[in-house]
Amino acid sequence: MFFRQSSVFTKRTAAVIFLYFTSLGLISIGLAPEFVLASPRLPNVIREMETPGFWIKKIENPTKLLLTSEKIQRMNEENLKRQDLRLCRIKDLKESWAKGEIVSLLREDWKDFGGAEAVRYGKDGHPLGNIFWDKLRNNMSPDSMDESSRMLFALIIRQTDIRIFPTDEPSIAAPKSFEFDLLQQSSIRTGSPIGVYRFSRDKKWAYVQTQFIRGWIHTDTLAVAEKKAEVVDYEDAADRLVVTGNLVPVFADPSLRQRAFMAQMGNSFPLLATPKDGQAFYVISIPSGEEGRRLSFRNGYLRPDEDVHQGFLPYHQENIAHQAFKMLNHPYGWGDRRGGRDCSSFIMDLFNTFGILMPRNSKEQAWVGTGPGSIFGKSVKEKERLLGQSVPLATTLRLPGHIMLYLGRDGGRDYVIHNTWGVQKAGRAGPSFQKIGRVAVSDLSLGEEGPSGSLLDRLSDIRVIGSTDEAQDK
Repeated sequence: MFFRQSSVFTKRTAAVIFLYFTSLGLISIGLAPEFVLASPRLPNVIREMETPGFWIKKIENPTKLLLTSEKIQRMNEENLKRQDLRLCRIKDLKESWAKGEIVSLLREDWKDFGGAEAVRYGKDGHPLGNIFWDKLRNNMSPDSMDESSRMLFALIIRQTDIRIFPTDEPSIAAPKSFEFDLLQQSSIRTGSPIGVYRFSRDKKWAYVQTQFIRGWIHTDTLAVAEKKAEVVDYEDAADRLVVTGNLVPVFADPSLRQRAFMAQMGNSFPLLATPKDGQAFYVISIPSGEEGRRLSFRNGYLRPDEDVHQGFLPYHQENIAHQAFKMLNHPYGWGDRRGGRDCSSFIMDLFNTFGILMPRNSKEQAWVGTGPGSIFGKSVKEKERLLGQSVPLATTLRLPGHIMLYLGRDGGRDYVIHNTWGVQKAGRAGPSFQKIGRVAVSDLSLGEEGPSGSLLDRLSDIRVIGSTDEAQDK
């Protein structure tokens, strides 16, 4: 159920979704993420709880700023300096790299992944053997590199996946765990700036640094700039149009007939003209690759009533609520595979609409903000006390491998909105798995029947993103 600020699934919204998944090549081959018009609510959740208004009305002053734009900028600057968050500003990347530095990065990737030491399975369910890993190493091999090389700077011209290694072959932990490709890191959106360390031996892949992750992407999805300044100027353009809808079509022509691509929540682009300027549409600058994939630019057009905003949204609880619930029921996709989102991209896209930089992975996301911080090992009673002191809609909650947005308390229960794959439940023959596979509202008792305990039992981190003295729950 994709919507703007209501729970109504409109014909236009359905059309946008269809176009998006068709553009990914998924509808025609039956691979589109499963979404339903009336997804069953989870236990202890009533219909009203699946609307932003239910949670907004609990807040005394929901439009009071939690952070000003100046404070957000300062927070971003501080977080960019933290190596543990793995955030990167492309303009800060140096232009000259020694061969040894790049080799060190490649070795780090291999070590973090585990390489061929653990048994992994491919798309046919068979183990990936030495032939696969040796071929992969050979394609990554930097032996032919000069002792020093110049980093290239580029923009993404078509949404793409970023992989740990240069291959589309999945690597899964069990023969039937196709939903979790361990080589998949994330999707990289159109217009994203990147630095290119090097190309694979077969020239089909580029080893790149994005704003939040490092890995390999297909070379035909990027356009290389002649000068770094072209990418920096695009990234630093002061006037930007921020995508605040879940999915928004961008057109290649002013007649709005030829769709260029689908933008997602949190994307932003240099703004060239608005309907207020006498135009019948928004005009943005989008990157293009022509003549050997050299970077160029062309206009993109958006409908005048589209769910976008000039500049970042003001950071207050009412806006956070509306943004979060626009993604309600968006399908789960590990590493954003097949048009889905995972738990951490839900959080990242949400906060991007306010100009707040977030790491890509849940572990690092739980390090952004202020206390309480780690609550690992604390009693359920103490966790509930700390939750009662948190700021609804501006607090992230993490447990190992998962992150959620805190909505608030109702009827003595604490509620969250999160994108989750599923939950274990008790069964007569042992634990069973209940697939959720979407952005959903739940309370923290979810999973209490399973062997690992409830979300509350496993809660390990609470982080408030915004000053607790600037917003109080009723």
